Amino acid sequence: MLKSIQRAALAFAFALAATAASAHAHLVTATPAVGATVVSASEIRLKFSEGVEPRFSKIALTAADGAVIALGAAKTESGDATVFVAPIAKPLPPGVYTVRWSAVSTDTHHSQGDFSFTVKP
Repeated sequence: MLKSIQRAALAFAFALAATAASAHAHLVTATPAVGATVVSASEIRLKFSEGVEPRFSKIALTAADGAVIALGAAKTESGDATVFVAPIAKPLPPGVYTVRWSAVSTDTHHSQGDFSFTVKP
């Protein structure tokens, strides 16, 4: 009987850990893709594992020299709160760019990250 109780407690603990691990909006895909080399980019499109709150989430883009690249207002895609998009204001010249993002999921958990991509000549 004691082993059954221990097994049930262990199963419950694993279930709680799995729930806690999925409680943050994790980056699933990005366009441009992480580490990609592209001809051009007109927007930064981030797909998360769960919906994000656009009022509290951010996308920033910088060039290799640290210059901030202007982006339009970031918003979630109509009908899909897991996709967060920011238009790039002007065409990007060739170079390496870094995307820094912070996301607050609809259940108020915060996550953040960054990645780079290259625009080829």
